[in-house]
Amino acid sequence: MIRRAEPKDAPRISALLRQVLEVHAAVRPDMYRSGTQKYSEADVLELLKDPDCVLFVETDENDTAIGYAICFAQMVKDDGIIVGRRELYIDDICVDEAARRTGVGQRLFARVKAYAKEAGFDWITLNVWNDNKTALAFYKQMGLSERKTILEYRIN
Repeated sequence: MIRRAEPKDAPRISALLRQVLEVHAAVRPDMYRSGTQKYSEADVLELLKDPDCVLFVETDENDTAIGYAICFAQMVKDDGIIVGRRELYIDDICVDEAARRTGVGQRLFARVKAYAKEAGFDWITLNVWNDNKTALAFYKQMGLSERKTILEYRIN
């Protein structure tokens, strides 16, 4: 079942965040430190209070989160050059290692899409590392396409 996250989900989301970090650390060890995470349990509790954040979880039969999607509302101001729009930025989608390739990610993304449509957003956006081939393939399967490319040149 997919539902909005609740404070009781914070410890489990925190554990899943560690899994996401390990994927990033494997793909970009030059940028991410293994054994860390993006948001602490306390941070997750604060995100749940943020009016610009929506956090969905898919739960198992015990109501334990097996995946989540953290999204933020972003407004792009119309400034005469840029067309104003409302974007729903997916900060993170994670599916527990044991539940991957079972449709959890697809269902979470479908819920995010439905929410974005219901709430009147113009776009859904996200970032993904080019070396994270599994995530790239998943997002392309979900219908996302590249908007821009950020290039880098490493000095050291």
